[in-house]
Amino acid sequence: MNTAFDKILLAYDNSDAAKAALQSAYGVAKNFNSHITALVVSGKDTDMESSKNALNAFMSENQVDMEIIERNGEVYDEVIKLEKERDYGLILLGSHGSSGWRKLWMGSNAFKVISSSTCPVISVTEKASSPELKHILLPLADSRNTRQKVPYCIEIAKAFDATVHIIGVSKSSSTETQKHVNSYVHQTENYLTERGVKCTSKTEFGVSVAETCITYAEEVNAGLMLIMTETESAGLFMDSYSQQLVNHSSVPVMSIHSRDTRLTGAAGY
Repeated sequence: MNTAFDKILLAYDNSDAAKAALQSAYGVAKNFNSHITALVVSGKDTDMESSKNALNAFMSENQVDMEIIERNGEVYDEVIKLEKERDYGLILLGSHGSSGWRKLWMGSNAFKVISSSTCPVISVTEKASSPELKHILLPLADSRNTRQKVPYCIEIAKAFDATVHIIGVSKSSSTETQKHVNSYVHQTENYLTERGVKCTSKTEFGVSVAETCITYAEEVNAGLMLIMTETESAGLFMDSYSQQLVNHSSVPVMSIHSRDTRLTGAAGY
């Protein structure tokens, strides 16, 4: 088994979104034989004892072992510090908790974790459903880096025996855009098929990218959506489509930075 996700960092505050992220972390850990570290950051909106009690209860109920780490400070700072200290392969967090870190995760703070991390980040909203991870949505855009997430997608699909639903999508319907996107979709479909991954494909042009992806993810009952985080030059802000997907998707979203080459390699795989 590939060890891309052998160490998982879970940011936890006992909110509904964090509980959903915990379930997702548990599912990934079971399939990749991963070790989970749960980070609880002390703050005026965080009940440390309730969070730790909830984590201990989850471990007892599911017979799983997790390390619990307590830190003081800004949440996103502590997440990134710990990731760099221990070289985690994956971060999971609740992006819209109804309590605890709600104010911290709203707006740019959540995106600081995603855009600053050197590993993939799975964000889970409090409204996220919890289907089995048997279907994965893989959006492809007219972007040089759009295929860089494909190797991660393959590892997850194989681990969960999932079907990958490729969607080539763009707000532009120009001939040049359609040519690029159709080419990426065709190449990716062949790449997955050659590696024994079940997949489907479709394209949509002249549409809202975020709305189309969210709707299609729900249509195919996706348990995960993979996106690239196209950041500004300063590396502080995700693009508007990525923000919309992270904020509004009822499906967990894995965000992968273009600088992450530990598994992805170059943009063309």
